[in-house]
Amino acid sequence: MTEETLMSVEGSHDRETIASYFHQFAEQLEGDGSVTFSTEQDEVSLSVPETAEFELEVESETEDEGTEYEIEFEIEWSTGEQEEAEEAVLQIGGEAESEQETIEESIEEAEPAASDEREAAEEGEEGEEGSQ
Repeated sequence: MTEETLMSVEGSHDRETIASYFHQFAEQLEGDGSVTFSTEQDEVSLSVPETAEFELEVESETEDEGTEYEIEFEIEWSTGEQEEAEEAVLQIGGEAESEQETIEESIEEAEPAASDEREAAEEGEEGEEGSQ
C-alpha cells in the first residue's frame, strides 16, 4: 500500500475566510462532485462519487497553556468499490429538531404557570390592601 499526500495547506485565517473555503467546496460537491483545490504552486482535482464515507471528529486537548480544539471533516472513497448511503444523523448548528420542540413545549407549559403565580400574588396583595 502506497500513501501519497497530493496537497497540504495550513495557516491561520479569519472565520469568514475559512467559511468561504467550506462554501466553495460545498458548491462543487453539490454540483457534479468535481472538486478542485489550488494554490500558487499546486492544483488537485478530484471527482467525489455520489456516495462516500464521511467522518466528523471534534477533539479537545488540555495543556498548561490552555485547551486546544480541533474539528476534522473527512471524506473517503475508493475507486474500486461503491459505498451504500446511510441515513443522515448529523446536524450542524444546534439541537436536533425534536429536542428543540421539546424545549419550546416545556417553555410554553412553564410560562402560564409562572403568570398564574404572579396573578395570585397580585390578587393577594390587593386583598391585603383592602382589609387594612
